[in-house]
This record gives sequence, C-alpha cells and structure tokens, in this order.
Amino acid sequence: MNILKLLSGTKQERLLWESENCGVTVQVWEKDDRRELRFGNHIMQSVFSKIRPNQLVLPYSRFMLLGLLFCTEPKTVLHIGLGGGSIVRWMHREFPETKHTVIEKNSAVIEAARRFFELPQDNRLRLLKADVTEIIPTLTEKFDIILLDAYTDYGAPEEVKRVEFLQNLRGCLNSTGWLAGNTWTMTGDFLEQCEIWKSTFTQVLQARANLKGNVILLGSQISQLPDKKNYQETAKILNKRHRLDFQKMLRELQAVV
Repeated sequence: MNILKLLSGTKQERLLWESENCGVTVQVWEKDDRRELRFGNHIMQSVFSKIRPNQLVLPYSRFMLLGLLFCTEPKTVLHIGLGGGSIVRWMHREFPETKHTVIEKNSAVIEAARRFFELPQDNRLRLLKADVTEIIPTLTEKFDIILLDAYTDYGAPEEVKRVEFLQNLRGCLNSTGWLAGNTWTMTGDFLEQCEIWKSTFTQVLQARANLKGNVILLGSQISQLPDKKNYQETAKILNKRHRLDFQKMLRELQAVV
C-alpha cells in the first residue's frame, strides 16, 4: 500500500465520521497529518493540521482576520458559522482576553468541531445552537469584530446574503467595529453582494484570498479610513505578534467601488 501511495503521488484519505443534520451530510475526512470537514462533497469547509493545530491552513481563514488591521485588540468577537472552528481556535489562543460568541445551527457541525478539531471550551467562548437569522435581532451585545462564515454544501445560504440580515449585523457592531464576510464568487452573485454591502456600510473593502472562489468583504460604519501608511505599520506589528503575513494580505486589500 505504501509503495502504491508513493507511485500515485496522492494522499490516501479515509472517512472518520459522518452525520446528517439540517439536510446536510457532515463528514470528517483524514489525510495523513490533516483532517478536513466536508459537507458530503469534495469542498473543504475547514482543514485542521494535527502537527500544527493552531495553523490556519486555508488561505481564506487567514484573510478573514484582516479586520485586525483596524482593531488590533478586539474585546468581543462574533462568529457566524462554526465549521471546524479554525478561526475561533486561532483567535482564542492569540487573544487570551477576548470573549467569543459562536452561532451555529447544525448540531453535527458542533459535534465534529468538538470531537475532531479541538474546539476550545471555556468561559471565554459562548456557543449558541440557533438559526442566525432568528437570534441576531435578539442580541443586545455589541461586537468589535463579526466574522460571517456561514456555509452549506455549495455556498452561503441565501438568507445571510440579504440586505435585511446585513443591516441586523450592522446593528450588532460597535461604532468602530468591522464585519468580515467570506463570499464565494463561484455562485455568480458576487457583484450583487458588493452592492448590498455598499448600501449597508459606509466603508466597504475587499481582498481576494485565492485565485478563484473566496473573496473577503469588510464593512464598517466608520466615517473615514485611516491613511494607508497606518495599515502598513499595523501589518508589520501584526506579522511579528501573530506570525501571519498581514503585509502580504494587505496588498490584496482594496476599496469596493
């Protein structure tokens, strides 16, 4: 088997676990030193390195952190969509004083994150099993950063892309807070999403996380963006502090026009 594996040049994978909930087949696959969360197809929803458990393997997950350029020490973070919990786990480790709220309606996703992806469990992380469109209007807390990463098997649900939902998220932000949203350009509605964001937020930025697929949108109600030199200096500080190449990601950041 090892010889065949070497000759084929491909990693062997095996299905570790599977469960169906909310009409979605949630799977955990293992390839050598990594685990992948999938929703019944070959699209990687989350990737976990068993050797480097705090590494953000997928590029989009790193780009989702660009909001740190504007809020380097967030006190409260709202995560919409859990997946394997890569971003939650990373931020929980890097920001020991930050409190996190996670909203995820799929119980199988929650179980997978806890059993196979080392999701932290302590009093700094509040996990709400709920429909995000129903619970967001009931939240009274304001957040420094909101990370919108709710996905089904083939893209984000329609309900989280609507203007009414984004307006509700805007109401959950502090006056200087930022929303980062993972958009999937393969569904063909990316330009429409940009227009919705522009109608909702005073400032809207974008950063392409890979050649095709993931573009991160960032929105805020701040009246004016800092000078770009400030971004560059902050990126250098974040590089050193968190060992992520914020300077490289900054080069992809531009205004949505």
